[in-house]
Amino acid sequence: MNPGAALSDVADTAGVSRSTLHRHFTDRAALRAAVDALAEEQWTEAVRVARLDQGSGFQAFRRLCGELISRIDTLAWWMASDEPDQDTSGDCEAPAESAEDAEIAAALRRGHRDGTIDPTLSPEWVSNITWATLYAIRFIPAQGGMSPFEARQQGLRTLLKSVAADPSAV
Repeated sequence: MNPGAALSDVADTAGVSRSTLHRHFTDRAALRAAVDALAEEQWTEAVRVARLDQGSGFQAFRRLCGELISRIDTLAWWMASDEPDQDTSGDCEAPAESAEDAEIAAALRRGHRDGTIDPTLSPEWVSNITWATLYAIRFIPAQGGMSPFEARQQGLRTLLKSVAADPSAV
């Protein structure tokens, strides 16, 4: 997954001719838009399938982590993309919170209230460490001689222990 790959390389990797690729995606921008849409769809599906409104906040977070990790190859597109998510107008305002972000924050706050998630960790912090860990799961094993399975197991354990109110119980 290389957002800067030549279209001929993309076609080769996909096992199609360059003309077939161009029939479906007229240019690089169309291809990027399609991959972005796929990543967005996978993100939305991960949050939906995690049933964040059920169980303790920690149980919801555990399910979410499992769903995100199972979709890491698609979601990694956002991490590997060299194009920023924000506009280039110089406006440094944070992007609006998505419905998925709000659901996740609500589950984490529920975990604060029910005593299963460390109340000193804000939802924004947990979101950032989640994405940082997903990045590590996807991109670091190749450098460290770790299998993808081992990276996923260690990443999940890292996430769960880092947010648990009682890490020794994880």
